[in-house]
Amino acid sequence: MKTSDPQEPGARSRITVLNVNDDAATLYLLSLTLRQGGYHVLEATCGQEALTLAQGMPDLVLLDVHMPDIDGYEVCRRLRADEATRDLLIAHLSSVSIQREDRVKGLAQGADAYWTRPLAEDELLANIEALLRLQARARDAVRARDRFLSIAAHELKTPMTVLRLNLERAVQLVVNDAAGAVSTGPVEKRLTPAVRQLTRLQHLVDSLLDVSRLSTRDMELDVETVDLSRLLREQVERLQPQARSARVDLDVTLPDAPVLLFGDAPRLAQAVGHLVSNAIKFGEGRPARARLETRDDHAVLTVEDEGVGIAPEDHARIFRRFERVTTGERFDGLGLGLYLALAIATAHEGTLTVRSALGQGAHFELRLPLHLTRRY
Repeated sequence: MKTSDPQEPGARSRITVLNVNDDAATLYLLSLTLRQGGYHVLEATCGQEALTLAQGMPDLVLLDVHMPDIDGYEVCRRLRADEATRDLLIAHLSSVSIQREDRVKGLAQGADAYWTRPLAEDELLANIEALLRLQARARDAVRARDRFLSIAAHELKTPMTVLRLNLERAVQLVVNDAAGAVSTGPVEKRLTPAVRQLTRLQHLVDSLLDVSRLSTRDMELDVETVDLSRLLREQVERLQPQARSARVDLDVTLPDAPVLLFGDAPRLAQAVGHLVSNAIKFGEGRPARARLETRDDHAVLTVEDEGVGIAPEDHARIFRRFERVTTGERFDGLGLGLYLALAIATAHEGTLTVRSALGQGAHFELRLPLHLTRRY
């Protein structure tokens, strides 16, 4: 899929620039130049207003350095720290802070470019076009990667399924000899771990396929009535062997009555499974707990462990694609479980949050509405 080049006719009209400057004359002239260049322009006269308007996700933030409330460096730092705006294109444009140290400071705070005035109109527009071209190429590279992941995952699914079924059949044939007696010989001991690892590989491939789908469109749900209580019980039972292997005492608390909601059962099982599996993986052999209850017209699932914990500065990062937070010990996985769990929660109009600190375990809370009004 080809991304429109900013120089193509009609492309600029789809591009929004947030122009931030506290000087009225400069703001007017810059906005006039941008509009004459074909861009849609939003204006802000202070740092706080810029932070608010940036939530609308403009294509570029043209940011003055000196402003009366929050300077441009701090605005840039806050935009980068905010999960919603961290990937925005940001360019400083200053007529006062023009020294080398100023440019270094601006770029160090997260700006993608630092331009100084006076700057001719055509040079400003050329700089903006160049920055947008770089962004378009980066997005094309990401799309190509996601396309490759999708194709690879599709191609791997069928042979892995066939291989797993044949391995499982071989295990059954080996375990039961001709007389019907049970055998636990060396062949069975070798085949059983192979089946387990192949099943794990299938889950990784399925996660990659989900990620590639999410990169091109919103998650599609097949909605039905789901008993979340039963779903949680099944996931805990499925993961008990993993818990025993990790020497984690896995406990579950369920309400007396079913917890019914409208949702995609396989997706919800996937999200719950990731949360419980995470508690086992990072629990360091200590007890882990899953608790389901209803609260304020929501189903609330909490999953807690007493393991390595997560530093506060990493709380947002762990929900991104391919992000793994470790404390020196190597943990297997692609860093997709929490990313997919959050995407599933969001698709169900729910939330997924974490409370944690290093060495103090982690507390994840999944909230899902019991009643949805929107159409899927």
